[in-house]
Amino acid sequence: MLDLSQRIDCVFDDGQAIARQITAAQSTDAGLAGTLPPQAYNSDAFFQLENQKIFREDWLFIGHVSQVANVGDYFSLDIIDEPVLCTRSDDGIRVMSRVCLHRWVPIIEGSGNAKAFVCPFHNWSYNTKGQLMGAPLMNQAADFDRKSCELPQIRSEIVAGMIFITFSSDIDSLLARLKPVLSLFEKYHFAELQTAYELDYDCPFNWKMAVETFMECYHHSAVHRTTLEDSFPGRLSYIGEDGPGWTFCHQPLRKNGEISEVLTAGLLPFDGMSEEDLRRIDLMLIYPFCLIGINPDRISISTLLPVNKDLTIWHRLVLVSKASMAQEGFAVTAETMKTGSKAIIAEDLQINSLQRRGSRSQLARPGRLGHLERTVWHLANYMKRKLL
Repeated sequence: MLDLSQRIDCVFDDGQAIARQITAAQSTDAGLAGTLPPQAYNSDAFFQLENQKIFREDWLFIGHVSQVANVGDYFSLDIIDEPVLCTRSDDGIRVMSRVCLHRWVPIIEGSGNAKAFVCPFHNWSYNTKGQLMGAPLMNQAADFDRKSCELPQIRSEIVAGMIFITFSSDIDSLLARLKPVLSLFEKYHFAELQTAYELDYDCPFNWKMAVETFMECYHHSAVHRTTLEDSFPGRLSYIGEDGPGWTFCHQPLRKNGEISEVLTAGLLPFDGMSEEDLRRIDLMLIYPFCLIGINPDRISISTLLPVNKDLTIWHRLVLVSKASMAQEGFAVTAETMKTGSKAIIAEDLQINSLQRRGSRSQLARPGRLGHLERTVWHLANYMKRKLL
């Protein structure tokens, strides 16, 4: 006989219910701050809600002007299931879809310099402005006007050399939003920097775990105890108030540390750096997932490319001054930087993979946050504003 006293809890994937839980639970008091519910990191339905209300309704970083310095330069990437293409033509930088107007094959991959882009499926060709230039054997297609065909243009803005796009026609200018921090970008010469290298890698967990871990140093003593903790003790990090579109975490050098622990051998410090600047690294998040590491001799800017709730591609640019790139042996310096960053990346990938595993437990609950994790709370509050 069926024993009706034994109850089995059923878990349904309800993105709207998770959103309601977030908007109801987030406190305005930092002292009472807590994490998002674990379901927010593991729900397909909530990921789709994020795509609609956050990713497609805000500004997303895609690259830097140094990647398209000359007429004909281009780079491509896929972001929130949109294959995009950034080019420099004779009238400046533009961003467009790179999906062929014919039968949807992306017309180009990677980066380089070109006068035209030819779709590998049927040889339809486009100029660097996205205008259709050739469509072989289409003369018998009624009312087909090649001259009226153009790849969809994507709204973009350039802020301090950083290229951002949005799929929203209503959102306010990013330049206006970031006005209070423009002086910081100018101080570190963002617009004049050059791309030293790019680095892409898979993160087998939700995009928010990647953002949260990058933006707090509380984990240094455990996760990075042999790489970062000695020079940048997590307990010394501090977080201020967030702005309308960003938040910061500051990680100062240990009290008796040497400046050489901050600077990179082979690079020159940026002009105008103070003693304090030379003894600190700042971490910045421009919502939702543009992550910036501000060093006195280099800048890293990353965009996260969420593929699904369980997979994120991390796309990182490392920028340095022209003077540093002109240094003898710069190629070796760049390779050394890349190798060093990979060690820290591996540590974060391991802990976030464990975090993902634990977050899937039906016994997992929202956790409390300390003062060294206030940026995690800032991200949660940003999401609350976007989901309302």
